[in-house]
Amino acid sequence: MKFIIYLSPRTVAKYLAIIAAILAVFSIAFAVSTYVFDFFEEWMRMLDLDREMNIPTWFQSFMLACCAFLLTIIARGKNDESARYHRHWKTLSYIFWFMSADEVFSIHEIFIIPEIAEQLNLPWFLHSMWVIPGTIFVIWFAKHFWKFVQHLPKPTRDRFLLAAIIYISGSLGMEMVGSYYAEWKSQQDIIYALMANLEETLEMSGMIIFIYSLLTYLGTWQPDINIELKICDRNNYQKYLSS
Repeated sequence: MKFIIYLSPRTVAKYLAIIAAILAVFSIAFAVSTYVFDFFEEWMRMLDLDREMNIPTWFQSFMLACCAFLLTIIARGKNDESARYHRHWKTLSYIFWFMSADEVFSIHEIFIIPEIAEQLNLPWFLHSMWVIPGTIFVIWFAKHFWKFVQHLPKPTRDRFLLAAIIYISGSLGMEMVGSYYAEWKSQQDIIYALMANLEETLEMSGMIIFIYSLLTYLGTWQPDINIELKICDRNNYQKYLSS
């Protein structure tokens, strides 16, 4: 039996962008409802971009997992070809699998300890202390992956860089701005809520561009990807592996 799935990078990106836009509109509307009209219902948390373990969280984790899956496919193919940078593709896949898990479990928030930030007398924009190791990681990444990025075809390279700039602008840039504002004013007002929504919207935009970039690259490099699904019992599976 032959089962073929056709994927259009443009169509995939379009539908992901529509979902992201809907989530952003609902989240902003709920922020206005809460802080301007003083109306809040508990169910609104499920669509709040600035909350954890809700629909936007799972959507972003799903997109990061899609990036990781596509990177894994590319890494396998590059390894089979003994390509020069196959380890870089593999490392990227590991990074995105971790980012997908972190989106759900908020591992990075372990570093958000206001008391330590105050004792170290850190600037307000560094009070979300995870941005410090985050910034160090970005610098390390840029140093070790720059040759890899330069090796990519120009259209792919440009899209990768655009996705990275937009994503980092949200995850690190707006996080610092939000931390500064939270310490200066408050986390409980419409300005901070809009900043948080902008942060998450930039992150989603970066993910969508990256998914589009990976699909486009795959379509140019390997338009046909063969995935085998074999249904058999355990004994036959062992025979298949040993054959």
